[in-house]
Amino acid sequence: MTEYDSLGYYAILEIHPEADVAVIKRQYYQKAKYWHPDHNTRPEAHDMFQKTSVAYGILQNQRTRLIYDLLSCVYDNKDFPPMGSLKIYKNQSDKDDKALRVLRQRLCTNKGVRESKDVCNIREAGNMVLSTSISNWLKGWWQKNGFNRTLSAIRFNMQNIYADDADNLKLLIHNAVAYEQENNKEMAWIYAKQAEMLQTTDEHTAKYLQLFIEMLDFHPNKKVVLPYWNAAELKRRQQLFPLMMLLIASLLAVAMLVRSGVFSGGNAQDNSYYEVRKIGNNLVPSDMIEARIMKNDSTPYDKDSVVHLKADSVIYYGPDTRYSHLRNGIKGQTVRITGYTVDKKWYQIILDDGIIGYIRNQDLEKGFGNPIPEGSQVYKG
Repeated sequence: MTEYDSLGYYAILEIHPEADVAVIKRQYYQKAKYWHPDHNTRPEAHDMFQKTSVAYGILQNQRTRLIYDLLSCVYDNKDFPPMGSLKIYKNQSDKDDKALRVLRQRLCTNKGVRESKDVCNIREAGNMVLSTSISNWLKGWWQKNGFNRTLSAIRFNMQNIYADDADNLKLLIHNAVAYEQENNKEMAWIYAKQAEMLQTTDEHTAKYLQLFIEMLDFHPNKKVVLPYWNAAELKRRQQLFPLMMLLIASLLAVAMLVRSGVFSGGNAQDNSYYEVRKIGNNLVPSDMIEARIMKNDSTPYDKDSVVHLKADSVIYYGPDTRYSHLRNGIKGQTVRITGYTVDKKWYQIILDDGIIGYIRNQDLEKGFGNPIPEGSQVYKG
């Protein structure tokens, strides 16, 4: 059985990976005796004797055997790392990080499609995902065969944001073992638990992960929160730029239609309260505008319609700042509401002398303000 024997240690001793220590020792003594150069003159004897000794040195020790078994779950003989000096994968700032993943992306360039693998945390991944998305959407379409290549790259990037493939399982197991060798049990435990959560199909790998966690014998004295890889956030980052492009394109299209007269932007006639007739030097609302004012059937005896000015404000002839100024209202001036626009952005008010004007809603506050003079048309309660 060689599937989980990347360097062939079990094969050299001709034993099954489930063999106990007694079998390992017996096989080693037999193989060592057979291949010992003092007794075996075959050309490969010295090399086989050394390999037998190395295999026995790893497999006879419970800890090194478990680490070899675990690494064999994710590495083959071509990329198997040096067991005694594993390098810890760190984030893009070269710092220890509990939440690392391998982010695979494809970037469209003028030389073709370049695929990258970056070890990073979720924040770093977010920046890289956004940068790649912008580049692909802006530049990818204009390359040779760009349309199909760009669509393929975008689809690939969307699928790989979940970071749940073999590369990520390899990273998690690698760092778990590397931190264990540094005697950092907490980090080793965190990475092993993440690998255990990610590994859902292979019972062999699951078994060795469980044995590794038990070997750590780490019992946190406080609740340890395992890092969360927020793929949904990365997906939003990938969609941000195309959505912005779509929004801008839509706004430009609407603007062009409005300008051409094909589309009025939502029946502007219903929303505009500026249509004038001129009386003397003043611009006042036309009868059509006045007819569209919602009337508030208040009387001078209705105190519920009494309001006052929150600050010094301009009172206009009509419900728009383009109408002429009627009066300058003063802070605290008491007035009465007699009508309002449908959107209630402007209120029609009556002043002490009975003159009707318009003022913006944010300039008014409910209730009485300054004292009302005798004979006022505002309130006679």
